[in-house]
Amino acid sequence: MADEKIIPTEEELISAIQNIKLELPEAGIKTVATQVLVKQPNWQVSEKRVKKYMQQSGLTNSAPAAKEPVKSGLADDPSVPVSFIDPKIDFKAVSDAVEARMVDQVTGKGLFAARDIKRDETIFTETPFAYFPPWEAFNLARSGNACGLCCKPLIYPNRNTQHCGHCNMFYCSKECRITAWEKFHQLECTNLNKAVVAFMSFCEMEKWQAPMAVSRIYAQMILAHQRGELDQVIGHLDAFATVSQEERQAKETEWIFMEAPTRELWTKARDLLRAAYKTPSKRCKITTPLPEALQQKLFDDEETFLNYLGKFNINNQNGGMYLVHSHINHNCHPNVSIDYPQRNSQYKLTVRAIRDISKGEQLYETYVNPRWNKDTRQTYLDKSYLFTCQCDRCVNDTPLTDELKKGLRLRDE
Repeated sequence: MADEKIIPTEEELISAIQNIKLELPEAGIKTVATQVLVKQPNWQVSEKRVKKYMQQSGLTNSAPAAKEPVKSGLADDPSVPVSFIDPKIDFKAVSDAVEARMVDQVTGKGLFAARDIKRDETIFTETPFAYFPPWEAFNLARSGNACGLCCKPLIYPNRNTQHCGHCNMFYCSKECRITAWEKFHQLECTNLNKAVVAFMSFCEMEKWQAPMAVSRIYAQMILAHQRGELDQVIGHLDAFATVSQEERQAKETEWIFMEAPTRELWTKARDLLRAAYKTPSKRCKITTPLPEALQQKLFDDEETFLNYLGKFNINNQNGGMYLVHSHINHNCHPNVSIDYPQRNSQYKLTVRAIRDISKGEQLYETYVNPRWNKDTRQTYLDKSYLFTCQCDRCVNDTPLTDELKKGLRLRDE
């Protein structure tokens, strides 16, 4: 049968590994194992076997083992998010004040102070790896009243304003126009890719942000592949915590009634996305299709689509997925605050210390409204992030302190 898996011989597998290492000299065991299956989708090969032959053939990197991504998650509990520390993220390029470490298999990765940090210090500023704004902001952009990338309101006349050249999307700067084009707009432009209109209209009708974000993630992979940067993009995406949207929604008490219509929505969104991006219009000038195995996984596998929906939702920070910020874990009594330095835009994010933080201390933000009581916080965290908070504030059920209110710059109610 066509879908039967083949176990390659030792010679076949070693030859495949050698070819991959020629293409990707710095690839580690995990990357090579993934590439073997991408290039030979009908093979059945375990990572353990790839590791064995790489070691026998002297094809493992001489770099320290820490260069391999470290994985979190529990095989017998799909509600525990899976995440990696991506060794290709240059934390020092973002800030000399932070470093990533794995906390444990359940908590996953965390962000730690690499040096002493002073209160009110801006620890780092970051732009999103992937971004889709709230619909109100996106509609402003579509009408020409906001930037098509960062959604900063546009004021005319402005000599810095840039135009798509194919549609009515405007940008506040040349940098925003180029970034949007390279990450998603080459496929999302409605004059170049007519099929995207049906998908976009469906998402707008449902006021559904997550599938639009997933479409931009898919677009980023497709466009990165044109530049030979697919592996890096996939590595970064894998670094984000991932849990299936199905697992997240199964936490809802109404799931027993909502499961059937929700699955219909998932199927409809996936079908429309496939129609728009699997074989995009020739006007989009996509000359190098994704590897067949990856393309099939993205567009024909429901589990993959649900994983990307869940990935966006669990990492969503006002529409953005931020590589470094995504390492920060939750605490109801945080030591950092998330701010947005751009007026009228939540595209760029800053992380600010709300108290002195010692070297080696883990950075924490709050995923919840700090004014909420314990029960409300716990319920929200369980449904949205699939964990029960065990911070001191929850364990001791202590109230919101004036010091924390001041650090978070909360106004008196």
